[in-house]
Amino acid sequence: MELTSAVWRQFTRADAAVTRSLTEMWPKAPWLNAVMIVTAKYTPIVMLAVLVVAASDVIEVTTEVTAFTSVAASIVAALVIRTLHEPVSRLTSRPRPFDTEPFEPLLAHDRGESFPSNHAAGAMALACGAIHLPGYNCILLTLAVGLCFSRIYCGLHHLSDVVVGAVGGTTCGIVCAFVSHSFFP
Repeated sequence: MELTSAVWRQFTRADAAVTRSLTEMWPKAPWLNAVMIVTAKYTPIVMLAVLVVAASDVIEVTTEVTAFTSVAASIVAALVIRTLHEPVSRLTSRPRPFDTEPFEPLLAHDRGESFPSNHAAGAMALACGAIHLPGYNCILLTLAVGLCFSRIYCGLHHLSDVVVGAVGGTTCGIVCAFVSHSFFP
């Protein structure tokens, strides 16, 4: 138990250092602030739009798995990881960076649990669930990584919140993609 507490304190110190470094950049980079706000706010919608285009097969996908099956796997993965993260968030009850540090986040957000990041988990689940969609998977992964960074940059999550969320989402997305590939060749 003591080792766990020591590791958690190290993560907390590292998280605080990252948050301080990023918030110190805000006055120097208003253009980057604007990009990060838009990314944090609208990327989930853009990712879903990309998946709708993929499911409609507007751009023909030549893989062993149909586009619809891959899109369904992505969405199922995002729903599953969200369901799995909910009790973890309630158990840890970790406050958001702006709850403990003296700053207002760049993007308005409710106070509350931040660990693990559901946005990071969902984005990575959507991206990795579409692993069988050439072209789309690269777009989705790029959007997901951008969303993960923007959540930290805007002061909505700690670095460790996003890392743990992204790892969970990636794992869930890959599992769902390969399970769907096995059952619906």
